[in-house]
Amino acid sequence: MKNIVLVILLLSSTGVFAAQVDSLFMRANKLYQNEKYSEALELYKEIEKHNITSDDVLYNIANTYYKMNKVAPAIYYYEKVLQQSPNHADAKFNLAFAQRMTLDNIEPLPKTIWQKINDSIILKFSYNTWAWIAVSLSFLFAVLFLLYHFSYSTASKRFYFASSFISAFLTVLMIAIAYQNYKYVKSNQEAIVFAQQTEVKTAPTVSSEVSFELHEGTKVKVLESLDNWKKIKIADGKIGWIVADDIKEL
Repeated sequence: MKNIVLVILLLSSTGVFAAQVDSLFMRANKLYQNEKYSEALELYKEIEKHNITSDDVLYNIANTYYKMNKVAPAIYYYEKVLQQSPNHADAKFNLAFAQRMTLDNIEPLPKTIWQKINDSIILKFSYNTWAWIAVSLSFLFAVLFLLYHFSYSTASKRFYFASSFISAFLTVLMIAIAYQNYKYVKSNQEAIVFAQQTEVKTAPTVSSEVSFELHEGTKVKVLESLDNWKKIKIADGKIGWIVADDIKEL
């Protein structure tokens, strides 16, 4: 009986919390529509503090920063949306506009065939999405195999056997893609430059030579960390050390 009461209380508190978040989100949206961007941002960030990072919340935070002409935070949150949902069309579109506000004009290196395959297939969805596809296919395999086992018709048995074999193969393929996606994301830590202007050094010391400069909103790849320094790589292949506080990792 005590356990039942605890479950009811937990469900009730969850429902109340969800209602409070919905109320905050609606109020924030109303403030945004009325062009009260600073006030809207406070409410969106309040929602984010509760570890609620849905696409809608992150996307609205990005839009609010964009309206406030804050380039780096806007790009950062558009990128966060695309990390979760790589095919979010609105985030892609708005990110392109936000990137036009950056000062650094970096020409990316040409992509290899593997990189093109990686971008067009493996990174098409997040690793969570690929994993769910794999789970769905595994259930399909189980159903088809049971139908094959209990079927009496020879033609049906052939069909169910072939279908179950294909679904099993696709399940393994989706698991492999999900793993490659996960491995890529974890080994390719990216960050956004938040400093208005920063110097990238040849070594992780203040006295070392300046290799090049970066400005807010530029995306970099983090290769290594040392004390308060980050070794970074930009799209054109240049590498250097930057003060850790000048960037924010995605």
